[in-house]
Amino acid sequence: MKKILNKTQIQKSKRPFFITHKYDERDIVSYQTLKPAPILYVKNLTKKYFGKKKPAINNISFNVFPGEFHAFIGANGAGKTTTIKCLIGAYANWNGTVLINGHKNNKEIAKKKLGYIPESARFPEKLSAIKYLQWMTMLSGLTHKQAKHYAINKLKSLKMWSLRNKSPNNFSSGQKKKILLAQALIHNPEIIIMDEPVANLDPKARIEFFNLLMALRKKGKAIFISSHVLAELDLYADSVTILDGGQIIYDGDKKSLMQKFSSHQYEIITENNNLAKQYLHKHHISYSLSEDEEGFVVDFKEKTTINNFQKYLLKHNTTFIKFTKLNPTLDNVYNKLIIKGSVDTQEG
Repeated sequence: MKKILNKTQIQKSKRPFFITHKYDERDIVSYQTLKPAPILYVKNLTKKYFGKKKPAINNISFNVFPGEFHAFIGANGAGKTTTIKCLIGAYANWNGTVLINGHKNNKEIAKKKLGYIPESARFPEKLSAIKYLQWMTMLSGLTHKQAKHYAINKLKSLKMWSLRNKSPNNFSSGQKKKILLAQALIHNPEIIIMDEPVANLDPKARIEFFNLLMALRKKGKAIFISSHVLAELDLYADSVTILDGGQIIYDGDKKSLMQKFSSHQYEIITENNNLAKQYLHKHHISYSLSEDEEGFVVDFKEKTTINNFQKYLLKHNTTFIKFTKLNPTLDNVYNKLIIKGSVDTQEG
């Protein structure tokens, strides 16, 4: 038999039963001064789980703008999924301010501006793909006629019309993600938030999914994506937020981040690598063999050093076959920045 607590007992309970989140009005005023205005505004967001000593995310702030492809990255346990659940309204017990298109994220008008794709795809057992989309569309407030029209058009545009009468539970991972994307787009949202959307997808399905996202970005939609596949995010992302141990260690455009870690390394292949090697040894210039071992990766710290090297080779009738500056990747930079990793594995 369940014990029913009275009002006094509830008030004395250490763990609250209801929490009505209070947004900081100063943050809302601050948002109104921003030009251009972000579609997603996160200010001083903190979430602490009951029984845990440390917050899962601690006082994080970042913005995402219309038409932006925003990568949200960090180690397992760094707070990515916790943040996403706060953004989409899956959690109510948190501190800070989250605005979507200027509206508090717990308001219906804000929810209609947001589409969400979870990592795992789950569908009702007895509904076909077309029936599922019609059902979800009607739950979102559209009429039966509008829902049917939407489901038909979306399945055709996603090249899934031939699967309309089959259960999405029997689809491939890529096909399931397309159904989730179709569901996320019902309200024609301004921002689409995704948690590991390409997990378990084969290479072809990944490319197709990212092409769909880039087409949406061209229409002005903001794409917010959490993923561990940094090589893919490196291709598409305009801006980046990096979480480490529940706190933000970088937030801004990806180009600026790459420039901070710009190297002085060049991959070089010459017509006479032995001659080049002799010069590098003589002038104490550090180098290593390239991955294919056909040339060198040379660390030229000054432009004059490069010029002198070039003059030396020309003097000895040797030219470059390859001379390419090695730019850092998002994966390189991430590995240099991450120190704490998971909140739960931190000491102290």
